[in-house]
Amino acid sequence: MSMLAQVSTRTFSRRLLVVFAVGLLGLILWASPAAAHVDFLGSTPANVSTVPGPVSEIVLEFSGAAEPIESDFRIENSSGESLPIDAVANDGEAKVVVTSAAPLPSGRTKVLWALRGADGHKMSGSVSFTVTPEASAVPPTTIAANQSTTTAVPSAETRNEAGSSESAIAAISTTTNDDSGVAETIGVVARWIVYASILLTVGALAYLLWVHRGTRAEGRRIVFFIRRASALVIVASIIEWLSQLALWGSGSIGDLVSPEAWGELLTTGFAFGTLLRLVGAALVLKFVAMDVVPDQPSERAPTADLDWISAPEENSLMLLDERAPSITLTRVRVESGPLAILGALLLVVSESFIGHTASVEPRALMALSDAVHLTAAGIWAAGAWLLAATLWRRHRRGEPVDAALLATRFSLLATVSLIAVAVSGVVLAWAILEHLSALWSSEFGRLLLAKTFVVFVIGCFGLHNRRVVLPALVSGDERSEDSFRTTIAIEAGLFVVVLLITSLLVIANPLS
Repeated sequence: MSMLAQVSTRTFSRRLLVVFAVGLLGLILWASPAAAHVDFLGSTPANVSTVPGPVSEIVLEFSGAAEPIESDFRIENSSGESLPIDAVANDGEAKVVVTSAAPLPSGRTKVLWALRGADGHKMSGSVSFTVTPEASAVPPTTIAANQSTTTAVPSAETRNEAGSSESAIAAISTTTNDDSGVAETIGVVARWIVYASILLTVGALAYLLWVHRGTRAEGRRIVFFIRRASALVIVASIIEWLSQLALWGSGSIGDLVSPEAWGELLTTGFAFGTLLRLVGAALVLKFVAMDVVPDQPSERAPTADLDWISAPEENSLMLLDERAPSITLTRVRVESGPLAILGALLLVVSESFIGHTASVEPRALMALSDAVHLTAAGIWAAGAWLLAATLWRRHRRGEPVDAALLATRFSLLATVSLIAVAVSGVVLAWAILEHLSALWSSEFGRLLLAKTFVVFVIGCFGLHNRRVVLPALVSGDERSEDSFRTTIAIEAGLFVVVLLITSLLVIANPLS
């Protein structure tokens, strides 16, 4: 290989690592807490309000159904002492009713709450209000127009009995959090890695089975790539599980072995989704390559073809290398076992128990749409990346590019994937966003618009390839190969942007 080709390969690899590192750093800095996507709407008594006694019931209202964690509910008086709670009940209409064992005493009161979302994530917060003696309550007065008004100033007695005036308590705002901290940040990053790895695993497997036709060396790299992505799913899933254990407990390392934290987390949909991930990734890792057969039935593949799958060469890169061209350019295809396909399906289904689809109705429609969306997006994105890498590698090594063959096979799959992504994306947006205005008024909506724009640009490149470049490739126009390599590389780069936006969508709150 020429020195120029070696430098080009190294430069491409370095740039790819830089893009990934910058994107991951940006995610760490910008990531909002991963929640069950249930928002706190308000309470009765309202936050930072002053209400006449007696008060023995506090109603918390949320944007969706969630299960209260009774052990984490607490009522505190102005001195920070805990007051006994008689009951914590969910009325089934996104409201949680907290009943104190006795009427609340006069003074500032703080109510701490915690919920378990439908996806297993924990959400907590607090509200504060002031209870005054019943005699000190001032009834509202209707004032006629053009009549002077006088602002009543709380008496010293009222200020002392309440513990603080309303002006002082106004500085206390509703606290709604998702147990943010080191554990939460680790969980968010692990969640992003899991999602990206699932997308790459599923998409690369589809590309290997239904698109790629190339040398045994090329097949080895793709198989090795899929196995690395599957292993990353397992490692990142375990890290996310440990971060959730810390969040369900007190945030200490001891919670990782706490029977209480394990018991609570094992009853959530997050636990089942994690189990599906681990099993699915293990199946793909084990059964991704079961046989190698020649692309043409008349050709005969060597019997040792499976050796490179089980024992890849040391110091070889996943997609690009600097070795001499293969001795034989016989085109072969890799066959995966049915269990590998089952593993990919489990990876896709696992997302239905974690994230937006676990907390938005109708669940069945959301689960189906999310599975279609993830599968189609993975096939489209991973296919573009692998196709671009394959074509550029062949071009640098001076091997026959065969762009027409791969472009024809990928074009049909990409077209179907584009339609599936668009339809399922509309369904998901309709179910998650309650109002059209949320597209521009919420963080989730703005990210969705940005993602839609980038996908539209990618679709335009794909349409150009299908309508203009592909016919030229089939007709034997050599100049069209350069054009196709360039456009597919641009598509692959834009898919990195889509992946980063999607990772933020997964953790964004549609109501924020």
